[in-house]
Amino acid sequence: MSATTTIRHRKSISAKLDSLTPVEIPRSGKRLYKYNELPEWQQDNDKIISGYIRETKSVKGCLKSLLQFHNESINIYTHLVPTVTYLVLLVGLSDMFLVPRFPNSTVMQYLMINFFLLGAVLCLGCSSFFHCLKQHSESHSHIWSKVDYMGIIIMITCSIISMLYYGFHDHYLHFKCFTVLTIVLGTICTVFALHDKFNSKTFRPFRAMFYVTFGLSGIVPIVTGFWKFGAYEAVRRVQLKYVLFEALFYIGGAVIYGFRFPEVLAPGKFDFIGHSHQIFHIMVVLGSICHFRAIIGSYIFMHTGMHQSGFVLVR
Repeated sequence: MSATTTIRHRKSISAKLDSLTPVEIPRSGKRLYKYNELPEWQQDNDKIISGYIRETKSVKGCLKSLLQFHNESINIYTHLVPTVTYLVLLVGLSDMFLVPRFPNSTVMQYLMINFFLLGAVLCLGCSSFFHCLKQHSESHSHIWSKVDYMGIIIMITCSIISMLYYGFHDHYLHFKCFTVLTIVLGTICTVFALHDKFNSKTFRPFRAMFYVTFGLSGIVPIVTGFWKFGAYEAVRRVQLKYVLFEALFYIGGAVIYGFRFPEVLAPGKFDFIGHSHQIFHIMVVLGSICHFRAIIGSYIFMHTGMHQSGFVLVR
């Protein structure tokens, strides 16, 4: 082989390698990927076409994505910021600024407000961790998805039990019976949530309806309260107006999530801002705020018999 032929051969190989380099090893470690470039286990919503972080195989790489704007960024921060906010309230600011003190207040009455806050912190915190760390690998994604599901179950359980406590504070048998029922339903939900099939793409609408059904089990004690105390008092005991707003946000968010609205109407148009999962996250936060308002209003009504219909409570 002549020297000229050898040089030409080397140039040919070099040209081929150069042409492959942008595909195999992106020059920028911050490159975002399209849906069809992802491994199968990462392909969840085919209506979101771009803006993906491909599997990192690194916790550090996942955490670095917090500084990059991608199609999970809003999912992460819409729950991370409320997590920190609720945590600050949990460690004492709610007692200092939001929850009035009464001479006959008991420790349990304070704890029930914190019980809900704890559920909110766990739910929203687990959700934030899931959306940040799920791109690590398939095994990590499965683990964190189950953590996310458990967080949802915990918050629904804490929400219902806190409502039960203030609604039946002077009828302890009713409170205990409905609490046991809630724990049993939560346990059943947990068994399903920890099953691998529950995490599949085909179960997306089922997952949404599953949690909605668990949340709607709270209708039973509310109806019981109407029968036991009459409509006028029952509405005030649980601050029904805000409980209904809470249900509207949760159910509306779940329906939007299950039907992938609005990205199903215009695939690729809502990849970074405005897709169904982001809307679902925001509505979950709004629902949690409504429940927090409801239980503080119930606490005040329990001590004073006074009902304030406005969102801002006057201490």
